[in-house]
Amino acid sequence: MGCSSSKRVDSAAIVDVYRPAPASFAVFDINSIQEPWIVVDSTAHQQKPTHVPAQILEKLNSLEAAEEPAPPHSWDEVSKALEDLKPTFQPKPVTPKPGPIQPPPPPAPQESLVVPKKPNLGNSKSFHTLEELDAKLSPKPTVLRKTESTLKELEKSDSKPELRSPSIDVAGAGVPAKSVKENIFIVRDRLEREKEGKLANIEKILAIKRDPLSEYPEKCPPGGADTVVIYTTSLQGVRRTYEDCNRVRAILELHRVAYDERDVALHGGFLSELKELLAEDGEVGPTVPRVFIKGRYVGGAEEVAELNDSGRLGRILCRTGVERGVGRLGCQGCGGSRFVPCLECGGSCKVVAEGGDKVRCAKCNENGLVHCPACL
Repeated sequence: MGCSSSKRVDSAAIVDVYRPAPASFAVFDINSIQEPWIVVDSTAHQQKPTHVPAQILEKLNSLEAAEEPAPPHSWDEVSKALEDLKPTFQPKPVTPKPGPIQPPPPPAPQESLVVPKKPNLGNSKSFHTLEELDAKLSPKPTVLRKTESTLKELEKSDSKPELRSPSIDVAGAGVPAKSVKENIFIVRDRLEREKEGKLANIEKILAIKRDPLSEYPEKCPPGGADTVVIYTTSLQGVRRTYEDCNRVRAILELHRVAYDERDVALHGGFLSELKELLAEDGEVGPTVPRVFIKGRYVGGAEEVAELNDSGRLGRILCRTGVERGVGRLGCQGCGGSRFVPCLECGGSCKVVAEGGDKVRCAKCNENGLVHCPACL
C-alpha cells in the first residue's frame, strides 16, 4: 500500500543491510565478561611471601637437614641456634641540627696575681738591728684629733643615757665607735621630725577651734553683727537673678537659719547699703543675692551653693552659733517681707497738708511702705 509515487523496497536488501546493535542480546553475551577484580591469580597464592633473611633461612634449612644433633623445636632452641647470626649494634652518629650561631663560652676568669707591696721603710732604708727593721715595718698608729664641736656633741650624747650604746674601741684610733642609728646627726633629724609632727597636730587643733569666718573679709551691714543678712530682690525682671535669690533662701531654710532678708526692690535704702559695703571691690552696680554672716562677707549665690555642696556651710553655721528657727519669716504682720503699707498715706506717698495741698509723706519710703512694727 502506498501512494503511486512511492517506490517498492526489497525486503531482502533490508535484511542484508540491517545489522543489530552490539548491545543486542543476540551479539553481546554478558556472561562472557570477567571483571578484573574478581579474577584471582592462582599462581600468586602458590608461593608464600617471606620476609626472613636468606642467611637465617639457610641456617634453619641446614638444621632441619642435619640428623645429629636433633633439629630445634621450641622458640628458645631456635633463638640459641641463631645467636651467632645476631648483628652487633652500632650507634649512629648524631648530626647537630642547624640553628643560630651561639657565641663561644667566656673564658674562665684567671686569678689575678697579687703583687705584695713593698714595705715603706721611710726616707732612710738602712737599718743596723732587727728592732729597727720591726719598727720601720710596723704601721704607725693614727690619732684622730677631736675638735671642740665634736667634744661638745660627745658630751651631749653621753649626758643622755637612752642614746648611749656599747662602745667599741677601734684599733689604734682611741675613739669609741657607735651604730648608725645613734649617730648624732640622725638623732637630731629624728627629734626635729617629731617636733614638726607635734606642731602640725597643734596647728590642726587650733584650726578646728578658731573662727571659721576668719578667712572671709570683714564687711558688716547695719545691724548684722550677730545674724545672717541676705540682700535679695522680689522683682522678676531678670529671671536668673530671681532664681538665684530663691536658691539662696532655700539653702538657708534647709539649715533652719533665722536670716534677715533685705529686699532691695521694696526699699531703696538697702541698695545703698549694699553699694557702700561692696564699693571697695569696685562693683558700681552690685547684683543680688549677697550673703553676710556675722559681719563677714561670704559671697553670692555661686559661693553659697559651693559651700553647701562641700559641707562647709553647715560647719560654719554651727561654729558661729547663729540663730536657728523661723525668725522673721513667722511674723503675722508682714509674713517675712519686713514691710507693710504706710498707715498715714495708705501707700500713695501723698498726704494733705493744713492748707489743703498734697505733700510727700515723710513716714514711708519711695514705695509707700514702712517697716513692720511687729518685726521691729
